[in-house]
Amino acid sequence: MPVQTLLWIVLAAVAISIALSYLFKINLGIPALIFAYIIGVFIQGMKVKEVVAQWPTSVVFQLMTITMFFSFAIFNGTLPKVADNIIYKFRNNAKVIPFALLFIGAVIGALGAPPPACNTILAILTFTIAIPAGLSPWLCAVIVCFGGSIGTFFPWAVQGSVVKSRTDEMLANTDLAGMGELTAYKTCLHWILFTLIIFFIFFFLTKAFKIKAVDVKKPEPFTAVQKKNLTIIIIVAILVIVPNLLKLFIKTSPMLNKLSSAFDIQMLAIIGTLICSLMKLGSEKDAIVKGVPWNTILMVGGVCTLMGVASAAGVTQYIGDTLAASSFSPSMIGMILALIGAFLSLFSGAINAVFPMLGAIAVPYAASAGISPIPLLVAIAVGASATAISPFSTGGAIMIANVPDQKVADGLFIKTIVLAIIGAAVAALMAFTGIFSI
Repeated sequence: MPVQTLLWIVLAAVAISIALSYLFKINLGIPALIFAYIIGVFIQGMKVKEVVAQWPTSVVFQLMTITMFFSFAIFNGTLPKVADNIIYKFRNNAKVIPFALLFIGAVIGALGAPPPACNTILAILTFTIAIPAGLSPWLCAVIVCFGGSIGTFFPWAVQGSVVKSRTDEMLANTDLAGMGELTAYKTCLHWILFTLIIFFIFFFLTKAFKIKAVDVKKPEPFTAVQKKNLTIIIIVAILVIVPNLLKLFIKTSPMLNKLSSAFDIQMLAIIGTLICSLMKLGSEKDAIVKGVPWNTILMVGGVCTLMGVASAAGVTQYIGDTLAASSFSPSMIGMILALIGAFLSLFSGAINAVFPMLGAIAVPYAASAGISPIPLLVAIAVGASATAISPFSTGGAIMIANVPDQKVADGLFIKTIVLAIIGAAVAALMAFTGIFSI
């Protein structure tokens, strides 16, 4: 079958999968897997095991191990207690509260909590404290959905680890092999910039600098269980972060290179899970059954398998070559990819589903055009995440579901759609101006 025809079949499969997911509230990964099977076996003549081989084992393994480890800290109240203590520290300086909430989102995410957990904790905290103090729901939504993702983009955190691992897989056979970590750091830095741009726009538009004083009760002291859990998290974070930071200054140390590769977050998370279980810091069953985002894993696996089948058939290479032969500049291509990612993320997972889907197109395009794919991958990641605040997407839906005041929650439906449009525009502008190349 001509690759052009197959391209339209794949695009139709993606569109139908998204439509079925949205209309019937089913996991996007299920129809994506079925289409991967149909296209691979009955159209391309692949064997079933070749289709199954496209399942993203490393990404799924990372998602499972990291979320399982940090579920102990969520269920036993360690991470919410960290958030409560930070807010209490800033209780006497109300104008700092919005910035403190942003900081909380970064800390919780950097400590390994997945975006749904960050959004849940931050939504309850923000809308409970900030709304009575006079903070606008517009700014609260920005803090929860955009600020809540800051920490998760660090390379050792949930979304950052996906960017890192998927980039390493996509660039494995290129001259840029091993650049996944750099891509994750760049994505994190540009996401912080993106978030600050929108945050300050609404900080001044909503006159948040006039926020009233807040009345916050002093949090209860950390329990013995929470202290132990927090210590384990800090040790894991140090083992992951320190060797990589030292590598920036000591580039020729074989020991540092060995430690930075050996102290991988996914394996340390498994060790941490065992220690938490042995120390009875929470229910291992809850960590596995409730803590691991199996719905997300199925969605990621299904979409990646479908794109893997398309890539094996030459579809992604064809799209990359077509883009390279076009008259569009690389910055225009970056803007287009950011906008496509933003549109797809309105209805599905951002980093988990959209990033690998469009990344499979960006890499062959960059190779054909003779440019670095990293700015394009960053544009996709930021663009896709910019609309995760949509009420039809995971981030916005979780935030609205966790707002204590129903009237405020009802009013967020239109607000989150508007914020998603603004976010997509800001991400596209950043891509077009070449900011993602810095």
